[in-house]
Amino acid sequence: MTTLSSSTPSQPHLFKRLQQLSFTSPASTSLFYSRIWYALLPPTESDHESLHTLALCFLQSDEPYSALHLVRDSAGVDNPDESPIPTFDPSKRKQIPCYGCATIVAKCCQKLGRFSEGQAVLNRALKRCIPTNIPTPSPASTSASAHLLLASLSHKGKAPEVAIENYQKALQEDPWLWEAFTGLCDIGSPPPIEAIFPEPPAPSRASSTRTSRPPTMSPNPMPRSSASEMPGFLPARKATIPANGGVGSGGFFTPDVGNGVGGSRLGMMGNPSNWDTPSVIGDTTFQLPDQPSHPAAPKRPLPNLLSNFIPSTSNLLPASLRSNTATPNNQAEPPKPPAMKRARGKDAAKRTPEPSGGLNAMNLPLARELRPNGNLKSVELNGNGIMDNDGPVRRSSRLKSTGNSNGTGSKAPPTSKVTTRSRTTRSRSITSTTSSQTNDISSPPNSSSLDIQLQSTADEFLRDIIRKCAKAYRYLSLYQCQEAIVELDGLPNHIKNSPWSLDIVARCFYEMADYVQARRVFTKLLESEPYRIQSMDHYSTLLWHISDPPSLSHLSQRLISINKESPQSWISTGNCFSLQKDHEEAMNCFRRATQVDPSNSYAWTLCGYEAIEMEEYDRALGYFRNAIRSEGRFYNAWYGMGLVYMKTGKIKYAEHHFRRAVDINPTNAVLLCCVGMVLEQSDDVVQAIHFYERAVHYAPTSPMVQFKRIRALVALQRFDEAITLLEPLSSQAPDEANIFFLLGKCYLRKDRRSEATIAFTTARELQPKLENAIKATLEANGEEEEDEDD
Repeated sequence: MTTLSSSTPSQPHLFKRLQQLSFTSPASTSLFYSRIWYALLPPTESDHESLHTLALCFLQSDEPYSALHLVRDSAGVDNPDESPIPTFDPSKRKQIPCYGCATIVAKCCQKLGRFSEGQAVLNRALKRCIPTNIPTPSPASTSASAHLLLASLSHKGKAPEVAIENYQKALQEDPWLWEAFTGLCDIGSPPPIEAIFPEPPAPSRASSTRTSRPPTMSPNPMPRSSASEMPGFLPARKATIPANGGVGSGGFFTPDVGNGVGGSRLGMMGNPSNWDTPSVIGDTTFQLPDQPSHPAAPKRPLPNLLSNFIPSTSNLLPASLRSNTATPNNQAEPPKPPAMKRARGKDAAKRTPEPSGGLNAMNLPLARELRPNGNLKSVELNGNGIMDNDGPVRRSSRLKSTGNSNGTGSKAPPTSKVTTRSRTTRSRSITSTTSSQTNDISSPPNSSSLDIQLQSTADEFLRDIIRKCAKAYRYLSLYQCQEAIVELDGLPNHIKNSPWSLDIVARCFYEMADYVQARRVFTKLLESEPYRIQSMDHYSTLLWHISDPPSLSHLSQRLISINKESPQSWISTGNCFSLQKDHEEAMNCFRRATQVDPSNSYAWTLCGYEAIEMEEYDRALGYFRNAIRSEGRFYNAWYGMGLVYMKTGKIKYAEHHFRRAVDINPTNAVLLCCVGMVLEQSDDVVQAIHFYERAVHYAPTSPMVQFKRIRALVALQRFDEAITLLEPLSSQAPDEANIFFLLGKCYLRKDRRSEATIAFTTARELQPKLENAIKATLEANGEEEEDEDD
């Protein structure tokens, strides 16, 4: 059994991933991931995001009662006080209803036709709350969703090969698509264990990451900045900064994470302004797109006349030519061109110094970018809050700063000194030891790389959980119920006790015919989701098996009141009538279920069972064939057809259909015993014992399975072995007359007459009609064949 990742995920990043999966996936997948979200990050007093999403997914899946049950308490439905309560009043915060929950209640009431109630709840919420935006799940239209739709149509259109192919394509396009995985399991072609939600391949090349990463891992790649689209810019960035690290790498296709750990951007849900990286179009030191990718030559200064007529052109120059930055003492001054000195000196003297209350005045780290020639630049904010892109310090800038050393701009803020020193060091040599020292001063923390790491940890934690859920579902689809329960037992407690997990466990116990445990789990499931419809048809059949008419009647009435257009409601009602031996009315209810959902194989199968009870075998075969047409892997229908053929004496046909049922569900002890019975009737007792032993392996506590195996041993005259097994079985099932009758027969064949008499007497007391069979057996010394009831 594999274990979950030991690293604790970042809740904001886990929240981001679950939100994205819940809002952009198809309906069934959204409901699955919203359940996981609700279990891992339950709602708090101030945060109802997971609650809102799960309720909206319920509403999207046509389960308004379940959605209403979730949000009615926090919506203030039961507090009809009309007096407005200030939203910001901390003393009455618990009494303030949630506007989002009230809106969902109103939508549920609209769906259910309870318009007055919805109007009252929403009216009250508008008076007492501040309206907020409630995002609604909206499945994204992608190639994966197209393949999923095609696979679903092919599955229902009796084209399983096409359905399997498209399910696999959908999973390749979107490995998180839960519906594609469950579709493969339901159609009988589950993916191998090692292929279930595998680890994503490590991105080796930044150029291939954009197309190779699955859509749901980052459904909306971050838009490229204007700098990343310029020729020669991206290769320089790749050669210096890793694809997953460094600030300013937003132009690469990275996982869907924000600029910080607590960023709230998520695909199309976030603020588009947060996607943009700093633009470099305003920096004239960058080459234009139609220029060759090599460093631009130093430009001549503007003439004085042009500067007088167009004073605003100075804003187009790099900040290094406009800032009043002092020259370091260790920088040698080159010869000064007189015209350049006088023109720049005048402009610099006339300009007012830049305010020191900007970004650098707060001692914030400077952002780093790459120039096309591989050099580094600093991005600062000027006095107007506009980002300026400084190139390498030019000679003209150093001359200007030296010439104005006694002017108004001689003193620079501390951060300007740091920036100037880093520029000077980089201008000497980018590979020098001083350069690395300066980079440590001017470089910000690698927040993007940390954010990607945190998102990767959260995704890995979530992938471990989904992988275990997928393995459990896969085992259940293969009817390996013990393995499924073991996988679910390895989940975190919040997921293990969630309704989805309880449903899988209950169905596992039901398939294993452990009705006591299955009923306990179903009861707990209904306590957590009292308006649940899914899997209630199995629960009603369970109550039919254990003969509990009051509980079955209560369940059927509740399901009808929730949704009388669901097949589960009519199946439950039909089971209630069938338990009362009203087979005609039960047949009508099951037929009504097939009218509501013609593809419901279970309803057609139950129609066939009722036809068998009424001894209408041809009619039963028709119903079973309809069930197999709807779902070829529905083993109950194959079993029903085998039962009809066995009752009509067509043993070979019965064996064929029983074996088909065993091929689908090889762990069902009843099916294995049926194959053993028809083999016994075909005088192949040795092979029959083989199937009985398999049945005992899967149902070791079933007296019926053990009795059939012992009876086959008696047919082979293995009396000592049969007695050894019958004695403990008689204590395990003291009310079964056939067990004592078979035990007496074995005693009689071994000349243990006193013990045989006691066993025959017990059998006659439990079932008086065995008296004639007991007399015949005593007269024949145990060799007389009996017609005991099985």
